[in-house]
Amino acid sequence: MLGSGVLVLLVGLLGTQPSSQWVYQADLLIVGGTESGCAAAVQAARMGIRRIVLVNDTWWLGGQFSSQALGAIDENRGPEGYGHGVPFPRSGMFAEVIGAIERLNLRKYGKARPGNTRVITTCRPRDAAEVFEQFVHPAVESGQLLILGPAEPAEAVVSGQRLLGVRFRRLEHLPGKPLPQSHMKIPPQRFLVRAGVTIDASDWGDVIRLSGARFDCGPDLRSKYGEPLAPISHELYPPTDMNPLTYCLVLEQTDQEQIIPAPPGYQPQRYENHPYPRSARFLYTSRRLIDGSDPRVRHPDVILLCFPLMDYPLDVLPASVAQALERTEPGASRKNIARLTRKQRLIIYQDAKHHSLGFLHWVQSQHARRPPKQYSLVRFRLSREFDTPDHLPHKPYLRESLRLVAMYMLKQQDTTGVGGRAVNFARAMFPDAVACWQFEYDFHPTGRRFLRSGDPSGPWQGYLKPLRRWGPPYSGRSQFPARSLIPERIQGLLGAPKNLGYSAVVASAVRLHDQSMAIGQAAGAVAAVALREQKPLRAIPWDRQLLAQVWHALCRRGKPSEVPAVLWPFRDLEPEHEAFVAVNQLAVRHVFPLKADEVDFRPEENATVSWRQAVLERIRRVKQLKKLPPVPDHLRTRGEFARWLWSQVALVPERPFPKRQKPQDADGDGVPDGRDPLPFTPGQSSWPQGHLHLPPG
Repeated sequence: MLGSGVLVLLVGLLGTQPSSQWVYQADLLIVGGTESGCAAAVQAARMGIRRIVLVNDTWWLGGQFSSQALGAIDENRGPEGYGHGVPFPRSGMFAEVIGAIERLNLRKYGKARPGNTRVITTCRPRDAAEVFEQFVHPAVESGQLLILGPAEPAEAVVSGQRLLGVRFRRLEHLPGKPLPQSHMKIPPQRFLVRAGVTIDASDWGDVIRLSGARFDCGPDLRSKYGEPLAPISHELYPPTDMNPLTYCLVLEQTDQEQIIPAPPGYQPQRYENHPYPRSARFLYTSRRLIDGSDPRVRHPDVILLCFPLMDYPLDVLPASVAQALERTEPGASRKNIARLTRKQRLIIYQDAKHHSLGFLHWVQSQHARRPPKQYSLVRFRLSREFDTPDHLPHKPYLRESLRLVAMYMLKQQDTTGVGGRAVNFARAMFPDAVACWQFEYDFHPTGRRFLRSGDPSGPWQGYLKPLRRWGPPYSGRSQFPARSLIPERIQGLLGAPKNLGYSAVVASAVRLHDQSMAIGQAAGAVAAVALREQKPLRAIPWDRQLLAQVWHALCRRGKPSEVPAVLWPFRDLEPEHEAFVAVNQLAVRHVFPLKADEVDFRPEENATVSWRQAVLERIRRVKQLKKLPPVPDHLRTRGEFARWLWSQVALVPERPFPKRQKPQDADGDGVPDGRDPLPFTPGQSSWPQGHLHLPPG
């Protein structure tokens, strides 16, 4: 049961193990202060969960925004590409954080969007870390959230098939230091957090791995899911092949020419004759976090270096790295990085740092000899904002993790736009959808090619393998199902932000800043409903009443500072629109008769009699309605009608999903639930011809 007295329960010493281990009792444990982990914590706190513990492994909160230094904020993007906005409006906690970042930018630099990149909003990593401290502040101030760290998971406490808690060890001698306004409390050297639900929002899914939950990593072959972009064999795609990691570099403009020293193992051949980046001008102008040439900006240039030439492939490692790994454990160099220990990963990280620093040294050396001077990086130095001895971020930018084997594995076929057109809705729009997304299936160079007749001790370059490259193709306007957060067998555990139930192909498209926050927010809501209702997580996707609580929590009008989250990816409906909540709540229940290309809701359009009748017929399939009052005569538009209808039915109980036909096949159509994206729609696994299928009822 949830209760009060949260401060005593969270920070007090509740008991000791024989090893004098501290024990914290929580309702919800979140492992990882990533953007996803922070969103989960804030969402659960807003839903009244009283005892939340978040354990982070660095001094900063915010993940990709901050510790990983990806200050050019990647967002959902459709086939229109860069410079054309987003495929559906910013919403939810991502919109809240972006709003805070833009206000901070305006105050500090004179412009809300001071950068000049191919994305919409930029931020300095330290600024982002400050914003995330402010973001979690209300939950900390209320006594609901305790943040501990830096620490890492050491052991999962499991009884049968249930995760009961996680043992941690404190991390010592980390680079950097906490922010002055940090909410993080330094824990004992070893401690245990017991919790009703745990969300693994860590970089590498370490709790999933330690818990014994099934997971995948590396490529999925085409024979597994039948995905067009999946490789046929492991010949070119070993189990170690993953989206590469990258040590981002943040540079500050100075008034002196300076070239950083060559790092250990520097090999200029790595960077020569490489097409990405294409030119000095492209390098200088495409990733400016702050564009000092803008007269409205009160700050010199700040540039983010994050280019494919800096990517660090993981399929085969340089000889020196492989040898260092083998000294820790025989066979370690042939393991996927997600299966390695923290100590082993740090060996890889160090070489990735040297690779990025080598790129900067090479570029500055080239610029010193060859103009044009206006695009030179010689008058730049590594930013001091990370407070690290080498001036590098606390972590590399990570594009891929392990993949949880979940109740449902999201596949490329589910996410493809209807008719093969990315501008349309995806082929599978789920009855248990909890987040929306769209992006290209985006692999950076996953292959490492050694330039001296395959000599692994010599220089190398990354390369794009067939099928594993950046887009197109793009996904359609897609949703993420609750089932893909929940392990198939371990209870009390949820995945986030990249530790999810999807294929390697889909993982390449679901990894951006906004997607990670939306999925973290959804995980927090699912966890909160399970805790409040004392229901197993696995029950939620099969229970409309429980799903309705998740949807209400994600998409509602709360405090003025809170932004409702999108549940259905309509292109034209902003969260500020008065019909936004009603339309999203009705749409996620499949109440509107839609065609796959009706990506605009058109709230100001006339609501025809036939359209109203179709909506009313469908609402009776999902709500336990006795009768509705007559539709008021003054309602003219679709938005007005949606608002009126939702006001009538929001509190009406949901009609249960159809009775289960078979233990592992809810709709009895011969497709097991674990492979059926639409488990309540017999004979249908995707959007049918014509209109969206009727809601199950």
